[in-house]
Amino acid sequence: KGNVMKNLKLLAALVLASAAFAVSAQNIATVNGKPIPKSLQDEWVAQLIANGGKDTPEARRQITENLVANALVEQEAAKRKISDDPKVKFALDYAKFRILQEALLRDEMAKHPVSDKEIKARYEEEKAALGNKEYEVSHILAKEFSVDTCAKENGGDLGWNRPAVFVKPFADAVKNMKKGEISKAPVKTEFGWHIIKVNDVKEVPFPSYDSVKDQIREGLELKKQQNFLNELMKTNKIEYAK
Repeated sequence: KGNVMKNLKLLAALVLASAAFAVSAQNIATVNGKPIPKSLQDEWVAQLIANGGKDTPEARRQITENLVANALVEQEAAKRKISDDPKVKFALDYAKFRILQEALLRDEMAKHPVSDKEIKARYEEEKAALGNKEYEVSHILAKEFSVDTCAKENGGDLGWNRPAVFVKPFADAVKNMKKGEISKAPVKTEFGWHIIKVNDVKEVPFPSYDSVKDQIREGLELKKQQNFLNELMKTNKIEYAK
C-alpha cells in the first residue's frame, strides 16, 4: 500500500511538472509574475516578415526584450494611475478610434473591393475629359484691367494647360480656338469677362493605363470609403443636443 501511495504521489508530481512545463513553453517571459505569451511574439514576427524582415533567433530575442520593456512600462503606468489623466484618456480613446476606423475600412474594402472594370472606366473618363492637347493661353487685357495682382505682373499669361483645368466656359472657348487666335467675343465666367488668346497648341500624350492604375485605384478606394462613412451617417439614428 505504501508503495502504491508513493507511486501515486510521484505520478501527480510528474503531471504537475509536465503541466508547468507546457505553460512555460507557451510564454517567452514573465514580468513580476505576469506572463508574456509566445503568441504575442509570433504576432510581432509576422509583422516583421510582412515588412520585409526575417524570422531569426536574434530578431525574436529583440522582440522579447521590447515586449518585456512594454510590460514594465504598462505595469509602472498602472501603479501611477497614468491612465486616469484626462489627456491620456483622450489620447487612448483617439488611438482606439483610429485603429477601429482603419480596421473597419479595410474590412469594408475587402467586402467591396475596387474592380479592374471600375479602374478602367475611370481611366477612360479622365482621358476623355483631359484630352491630348495643351494650350498656351493668356488674357490679352488682363495686364491693363485685371484686379488680380499676379495676373497683372504676368501680363495675364496662364502658361501651358489642358482645358480641363479651367472653368467650363473658359475651357469650352479654348478648346475651339487655334494657335494665334483671339476670342471673337469676351467670355463670361464666375470670375468676370475674359478676352482670350491662344498663343500655341501642342499634342500631349496621355499617361498609359498601367502607369496610373494604382493611383486611380487609391482614389476610388478613398471615394468608396467616404461614401461608406456618409452612408453610416444617413442610416443610423443620430440626435444632437440642443
